[in-house]
Amino acid sequence: MTQAPAHTKPSEHARAARRRRPSPREQGVALVMVLTVIAVITVFVSEMMKNTSTEFQVSVSQRDRLKAEYLARSGTNLTRLLIHSEPLINNGVIQMLMNALIGHSAQQLNVWQFANTILAPFANYNDAKLSSTGTGIDFNQMQGLKDTGGSFKIVAFPENSMINVNNPVYTTDPEAAKRMAMELYSMMGGFLPQSPYDALFDKLDPDGQQTGRLDIVSDIIDWWDADEQKTVFNPGALTVTPGGGEDDIYSRFNDPYRVKNAPFDSLEELRMVRGISDDFWATFVQKNPDDPRSRQITIYGAGRINPNEAPADVLLARVCSDTTAQLQPLCQDPMQASMFVTLLGMVRSFAPIPWFGTPKDFVDFVQGTGQLYSMIAMLAPPTGGQKGLWQAQLPADAVTRITNSMAMKAQIFTIQITARVGHSTVRTNTVVNFDSSWHPPPPNAGGPTGLGAIHYYRLD
Repeated sequence: MTQAPAHTKPSEHARAARRRRPSPREQGVALVMVLTVIAVITVFVSEMMKNTSTEFQVSVSQRDRLKAEYLARSGTNLTRLLIHSEPLINNGVIQMLMNALIGHSAQQLNVWQFANTILAPFANYNDAKLSSTGTGIDFNQMQGLKDTGGSFKIVAFPENSMINVNNPVYTTDPEAAKRMAMELYSMMGGFLPQSPYDALFDKLDPDGQQTGRLDIVSDIIDWWDADEQKTVFNPGALTVTPGGGEDDIYSRFNDPYRVKNAPFDSLEELRMVRGISDDFWATFVQKNPDDPRSRQITIYGAGRINPNEAPADVLLARVCSDTTAQLQPLCQDPMQASMFVTLLGMVRSFAPIPWFGTPKDFVDFVQGTGQLYSMIAMLAPPTGGQKGLWQAQLPADAVTRITNSMAMKAQIFTIQITARVGHSTVRTNTVVNFDSSWHPPPPNAGGPTGLGAIHYYRLD
């Protein structure tokens, strides 16, 4: 029997020994490839994480913005409910307090100025809950109140606290357009011998045109009146009359357009009228762009001014737009006019309440009589031998005209809500009409509900 030779096949160890080892250069290439793959994967993962994080932040921002929008809508509706409930708030107790404080009751209580305080549990639940500590108020027992995850601030004011430059569609007074023209001209300092606003009308506007006070008044009326005749305003003769064809100056602009010949739909539309420049806007329309209450011009309302709400500048313009009042020292002396504006503003900041019970109370204040004037005179007595803080003696016909141009109640309000949720901020501007006698023009039907009819709404 023949024995097989040993080790006919090479062992694993031998085969491994015979296998060629990679060179150092080949090992370096493999290292570079591995590092490249790791770098590519790192960049890919980092970019994916960045995109995912960005998309998440965008989604959070959109979610917060949507929540802020509906929070702002809630603030608007709560403010509408507060204004609608004013007659219930202005009850016998409040009337007695007003009589004790200023000697007369308030025809309408300005509850809208205290909206942030009254609606604080809805506007900022956590702050309201914290501020109620020690008062005995338990927010946990109140149904419908909870943390909304955001907050809102309310700015509400009546539109009849300003000079209306729109077509006075809510009145049948034929003198309304003429009164508006006189008030606007007076506010621009047109009746003063030397006005601090003269320089504003001596320079060219951005369209290369020189637009004076009379041009602006006429152009505003031409924008909303239905005819195509040019309006001629003569403050000396107290006339607003047609005079030839409307000036086609808008067709010569770099971006031409036509006169609307229809009422203004929004306040921003006023910027399309010739002469309404940025300087004019900042001087007469809204002095503080962050505070809509600084606005002096409106396009809503019947043209009557609320003496309890109108800025002192607007009230002075209304008084001095009357021809028989223009010659009074109050309307001619800048020092007396400044005294009137400053002291009335000081009293209002001290106590924001309806100081005038009737239009006659305001006229008495202008003429240097009445309870409010006496109180101011005690706080700031006349100096330099003056007989009073200012001088203005109005004849009976002027008193009648001024009192007829006043309204002691407000029906149209602007409600501005600024809502914040997280890093998102939303601002809404709503104009609401609470006049129950108002009805939309044909063919529309219906009328305002208890919470008013919305004339204008804007989301920023």
